[in-house]
Amino acid sequence: MYFKDAPSSNELQVLNQFGFSPQFSPKLLKLVRWIPPITGLCLNVDGASKGNPGMCGGGGCIRDEHGSVRVAFAHFYEDGNSMIAEIRALCDGLRLADFLGLRLSIVYTDSSILANSFNEGRCPSWRAYRWWWEANARIQRSAYRIAHIYREANLVADGLRSSSFKSINLVTSLIRLRLSRSGRSLTRDTIHKSIEI
Repeated sequence: MYFKDAPSSNELQVLNQFGFSPQFSPKLLKLVRWIPPITGLCLNVDGASKGNPGMCGGGGCIRDEHGSVRVAFAHFYEDGNSMIAEIRALCDGLRLADFLGLRLSIVYTDSSILANSFNEGRCPSWRAYRWWWEANARIQRSAYRIAHIYREANLVADGLRSSSFKSINLVTSLIRLRLSRSGRSLTRDTIHKSIEI
């Protein structure tokens, strides 16, 4: 007999009287939190589909070591599956970082399949190969590290991914964005045109 929770001492006594020896596993708590990059910036991405396949979208943000969001994005990708959405969100985030000249030190995703695919050099879906190949080339060229994090530590990207179903191919948030080289502010139209496929 297996129990979710440990029985009380009275319950255990009754079970033992009837010849049962219950087994239970204690719940282990795990602290989950976003870990800032030691230096530079990090990219958090997330993608999902409503139905698999179905409408899909993705989003993400680039944050500094203090947790401040430097830039955020959300895109609606039309029909696809969850893996296509995850890979496209990653690809869009890497394109955005390159376009803005932002140097990333690490990329976080809550998809362990996606993180492992880049670490192993194997695309998880032939339907997403086009975006996976581009993202892999950018990761290799810039020596970015890609890591899996729990969904609970990826809430900003998760929220942006959710808003992608409402925003239909629109960059939704540009927060305190300035290029240090030119000192000029970028508009949503400029960013949108640069990362649109």
